[in-house]
Amino acid sequence: MTKQKKITVIGGTGYAGSAIVREAVKRGHAVTAVSRSLPTDPVQGVNYVAASVADAGSAIAGADVVIGALSPRGPNAGTLAAAYKDLARQAGAAGARLVLVGGFSCLRRTAGAPRMLEAEAFPGDVPAEVVAEANENLVVLNNLLADTSGLDWLFVSPALEFSAWQPGEDLGRYRVGDEVALFDENGRSAISGVDYARAMLDEIETPTRHRAQIGVAY
Repeated sequence: MTKQKKITVIGGTGYAGSAIVREAVKRGHAVTAVSRSLPTDPVQGVNYVAASVADAGSAIAGADVVIGALSPRGPNAGTLAAAYKDLARQAGAAGARLVLVGGFSCLRRTAGAPRMLEAEAFPGDVPAEVVAEANENLVVLNNLLADTSGLDWLFVSPALEFSAWQPGEDLGRYRVGDEVALFDENGRSAISGVDYARAMLDEIETPTRHRAQIGVAY
């Protein structure tokens, strides 16, 4: 039986965050979800806290794992890297593992190749806010790679198709790659919210990688 962990999810009411919260509670973990506002449809058994990252100290203290699931859009645009630096500091002070929801374009096409965002141009029809979000996620990853504190971190990049607009289905399976993006036999890169959350909780319960980036897809 898996030992119960105290898990704090920052951004726990968003698309990725809410899926992670639901999966963690289902597995019997003690879950605190932090977001700017309380949800209208809370998950039973979750301790919800309305706060920013800067004010989330009480929710982080005592946690075994701190998950960052913030979206760099809307009010968070341009602030994600700084917010996650603060979150990394707080997680380190609490002795917690830091697990972040990353970005697809931070992955590589092949082992040893540049990260996609560094080597490939976005198609012209990609909205500017999506490009900005990808760039900010890369700054977050580079900050983690440059960390010298010894913080136990993991940057979990979802597949290309992963959003509230492409929710996908609960297939009950997934594949994990390291820094190389995963595609299926048809060249598609996709993962549903529930299967992404399942992959993250499996890694939290039975850690296989530390201070690393991984990718999750079908």
